[in-house]
Amino acid sequence: MKVNVETVSPVEKKLRIEVDADRVSKELERAYQGLSRSVRVPGFRQGKVPRRILEARYKDQVEQDVVQHLVEHTWREAVDQHDLFPVAQPVVSPERLEPGKSFKYEARVEVKPEVTAKDYKGLEYKKTEPSVTEQMVDDELNRIRESLAQLAPIEDRQTAQKGDYAIIDHEGFLDGKPLEGGKGEDVTVKVDEGSLLEGSAPMLEGRSIGETIETTVEFPPDYQDEKVRGKTATFQLTLKSLKRRDLPALDDELAKDLGGEAKTLEELKAKIREGLTAAEQQRADRENRDALLKALVEKNPIEVPRALVERGIDLMVSGAAERFARQGLDIRQMGLDFRKIREDLREKATTEVKAALLLEAIAKQEGIEVTDDDLAEHYAKLARDVNMPEAKVRAHFERDADELNALKNRIREEKTLALLQREAKVSG
Repeated sequence: MKVNVETVSPVEKKLRIEVDADRVSKELERAYQGLSRSVRVPGFRQGKVPRRILEARYKDQVEQDVVQHLVEHTWREAVDQHDLFPVAQPVVSPERLEPGKSFKYEARVEVKPEVTAKDYKGLEYKKTEPSVTEQMVDDELNRIRESLAQLAPIEDRQTAQKGDYAIIDHEGFLDGKPLEGGKGEDVTVKVDEGSLLEGSAPMLEGRSIGETIETTVEFPPDYQDEKVRGKTATFQLTLKSLKRRDLPALDDELAKDLGGEAKTLEELKAKIREGLTAAEQQRADRENRDALLKALVEKNPIEVPRALVERGIDLMVSGAAERFARQGLDIRQMGLDFRKIREDLREKATTEVKAALLLEAIAKQEGIEVTDDDLAEHYAKLARDVNMPEAKVRAHFERDADELNALKNRIREEKTLALLQREAKVSG
């Protein structure tokens, strides 16, 4: 096999591969022998069908299969032979396969670029410091109160006021006919600005219990139900009762009702402050990491494979989908413009790919390795985080080579980042 490698760009190679005639002949013979054992041809025993008969019937199919088999195997051999690191499947342009002759094809492929990092010591960036104010504590306390609020009947009046919660029956009509899914009983809406589609009913303000009114609802052009998109429906609303939202008192009982460790209001505030401090520290760490890596990328302009960027975008989108799913939401049903979302994420994904390649290069240049002590420290931390025996965590990684390599890569990256942070010029 002959291989010629041409550098198209730092992230793309063109391989011209020629497979010798003898190997081509052996592959054709193997293919026809296998076919002879699997097909039935009248007048011949299975496995004894002459090759000329098979060629007459199956030549194109066999040669197509042989081309695929040769490309799959010789491509990998060529990549290993020339120490290339493909990041995507190759685009292959084969010539016609001819028995008795060598087989040639061209393969273009994106590869991981060879990167040498420079000027990575003394990077300048503005450091973010975590900050927790009393207002933040109060806001979180109020969010907790809001989550514990209960609706209580309004008994001292019959007329709806702004801010009330109304219990209604409703029925919708489109073009004079009942709207599918437009009927509901004992539905709670808020008497406030907004659309009935969003659970708001400003048209009920000043209306009395027992009163029925008629209103119109305009469905937006991107509404999830395509049957009513852009259309206007008529709804009849019957006001059945009114409720107010009662917040729990801001006292020690609030802390006790939560059922946690805090038994007094002050203890609850301390717990909230502790949680906010941890969250703010994580936010500051992320922002400082991003700022440091942005400075690194600006000092080291490199080209990155499109395939890695697309993979990074895929991970961002799937991560967002998982976060929504944990809240019971399916992003596929949210009418999102995924093409625009992907384009909006492209710059961030490109920066992250560049940063990852540069960190890998720095680790190599600085001789940063992952030691047994590093692994032991991370096993212990993971064991605490997931409340699992450390031996079980260790066994999991020792059984799975891919998981272990991924962990080592994360640790190596963390150690490299720590080096950059120690050497950086930080402004407040």
